[in-house]
Amino acid sequence: MLGPLEVLSGAPQHWKPVEVPKVRILLVVLLAARGRVVSLERLVHELWFDGGQEAKDHRNLLHQYVMRLRRQLGDRRRTVLVTQSPGYRLLLEPEQLDVSRFDELCARGQDLFAAGRYDRAVAVFGEALALWRGAPLEDVPPSPSVVAEAERLREARLAAAEMCVDASHRTGEYAATLAELRALRDDHPLREGLWEKEMTALHACGRRAEALELYQLARRTFRTELGLEPGASLRTLQRRILEGGQVHRPSERTRQGTLDVVSD
Repeated sequence: MLGPLEVLSGAPQHWKPVEVPKVRILLVVLLAARGRVVSLERLVHELWFDGGQEAKDHRNLLHQYVMRLRRQLGDRRRTVLVTQSPGYRLLLEPEQLDVSRFDELCARGQDLFAAGRYDRAVAVFGEALALWRGAPLEDVPPSPSVVAEAERLREARLAAAEMCVDASHRTGEYAATLAELRALRDDHPLREGLWEKEMTALHACGRRAEALELYQLARRTFRTELGLEPGASLRTLQRRILEGGQVHRPSERTRQGTLDVVSD
């Protein structure tokens, strides 16, 4: 799901696209339910929410799409895509779905971050982000569930990327995050936190003038797109840079080294 929708199937097994658009929608709706039963009524609404088909034909077509999906999943015994009143449920193990693996890694990364194990958090978030192959569900036609799931996944990816950057900054690796921050900021130009992180990283790298130029770019962006000035946090950051104040925290590695010297 973390890119074009693909299914691992066949003998020998390899990744295959889901060819029929309606079957792609059906699969995503079932996957998004995380093993819960999805009613026939709900599935019909998802597949034909925009009209385009006589209502009397919906149930028959849905059953045909279910059969096609079972064939693609290699589910001859109907133990994966299960018929259960009032509809269907899809039974997968967590390791069979890239989204489940991504969510698991993000949760582990958050725990490591909270425990102050920033180097490990960077590695785990990096592993999670490496699962992505493009925009989520980028080849799946829109339906209410598809749109909602794609948005959830985009937000989860951005949150993971931001936490990975934060963990890198806690270890003093500001320069290593600049390219990623610029890409994130280009994709999400109205997310003030990304401008703050990039300005902080530039300042920490001794690039004070560039950090101040970036603030002016942020200001133009917010005024053009929203008709508003940047928020208080971003304005405060700019002022502290202008005044020559400390805008980034010492790395945990540096602070630990200082404690070691004192204890000796």
